[in-house]
Amino acid sequence: MSLLTVSDRGDGLLLVDSRLVADELGIQHKNFLATIEKYNPLMASNPVMGAVAFETREFQTKQGNVSYERWAWLTELQATFIMTLSRNTEQVVNCKLALAVAFEKAKQVIKQVIPAQSQEIERLKLELQVAQAQATAAQSQERLMQATNAIAALHGSGLVELVLGKADAIVTRTEVVEKTVAVDAKTGRVLAQSDGMTIGYLTKRLGFKNNEQTWQWLNSVQLGKDSGAWSRELTAHPTLKLPRHLLPQIQRLFAYQVGNRQLLLGEGGGR
Repeated sequence: MSLLTVSDRGDGLLLVDSRLVADELGIQHKNFLATIEKYNPLMASNPVMGAVAFETREFQTKQGNVSYERWAWLTELQATFIMTLSRNTEQVVNCKLALAVAFEKAKQVIKQVIPAQSQEIERLKLELQVAQAQATAAQSQERLMQATNAIAALHGSGLVELVLGKADAIVTRTEVVEKTVAVDAKTGRVLAQSDGMTIGYLTKRLGFKNNEQTWQWLNSVQLGKDSGAWSRELTAHPTLKLPRHLLPQIQRLFAYQVGNRQLLLGEGGGR
């Protein structure tokens, strides 16, 4: 059985190793290589055939000396030409046959197998691109949700709709300020007034389920009962209130998820 094989050196050009051909012919490679080198100028002068490509490798002998091995890479046309220079003995004819079969098999691989592999590679590349695009879209969606939540908390949902391209969105911002005023019943003179924010007001404004959750979050952003920010202000009865000028700060902290918001439905732990 012939061991003669043809290789694709990476540019689609099919070549056969001169060492394999020499083995198939049953001759020493150095003699076969000498024949190739002798007729290489003639082949090089022919634009269709072209010059033979040679390769050399360095190796170490059993004695530890450095030696070199040189061989040729022959195209089908070059190999066929060189073979015609040999007398048609039985072994030479068998080598010619093996050479023709080896090149034909290699051509069939290029024609059938390689295109199928290329299609599979392209399919896998496309799947990878789709997966990467989906991952990027998911990240973008997550960032968009974070941004819209922050905008909604700071400026209302109407502005979010406007930013997202809803031209008929109506942006309204109505701030109801509850103010308690103490008036002298006899003179009508204002004795004291308060517009501070109660814990109940903040619970409703920020969307917590109950006051306890609101207190826990305020504690995590250093605005709890013991922070010094709260004061007892005038109401129907003394009530703990937070000065209204702190509302923008609270809204920013809440919108950008500062503090522990894990008790708020649908959210994880705060930063």
